[in-house]
Amino acid sequence: MAKNAKIDRLTDEQRAVMVKEYLAGVTCKALTERFGCGKETLRRYIKSAVPPGQYRHGSAPVITDALLKQAIALSNDGMARKEIAERLGVNLKTLGEALRKRGVSIAKRTCRPRRETIPIIVDGLKRGLSKGEIAKQLGVAEITINNYYKDAMKRLGSSQKPTAPEPKPVNIEHLSQEERNAIAANAMWRGLERWRGANR
Repeated sequence: MAKNAKIDRLTDEQRAVMVKEYLAGVTCKALTERFGCGKETLRRYIKSAVPPGQYRHGSAPVITDALLKQAIALSNDGMARKEIAERLGVNLKTLGEALRKRGVSIAKRTCRPRRETIPIIVDGLKRGLSKGEIAKQLGVAEITINNYYKDAMKRLGSSQKPTAPEPKPVNIEHLSQEERNAIAANAMWRGLERWRGANR
């Protein structure tokens, strides 16, 4: 078969096999080589032949009904479309196309303003939560936390900086001979370093 053969030269059975294999995960490139069709011709046919929302851009997974249902649930929790795509590991354009074809609309941006988001992140940091845990609490992708993280750390200020513990007095009588020797050796080295500095 010629390399640039048109799709209509294939039999109905061949076209059915092509669509079936594509939906099973075979790439357009592999199907092009197998059926001898032009790459763009095959892609256009596949895009029109597969069920709504199941055309893959690049290596993105198919947007199944279950995946779309999950996307809608995340949207209802306040997550934006881009963050939903990142969370589900799907192509943003593919997700948008699946939503359009199925008549579903979800927000492109988060509804929570910055002035409300940063205090929540600060509170999470104070409680020792990781970025991932804070992201889950906010209902956003972890990468989104990075957009606010610097400002949140500034707001924490010095209150989160650990204070150095005060040295405890040591009674030399309670130390072993080995510990006493270590203290003496350390004092000798410090004195030698001071002497070197004074004679440079």
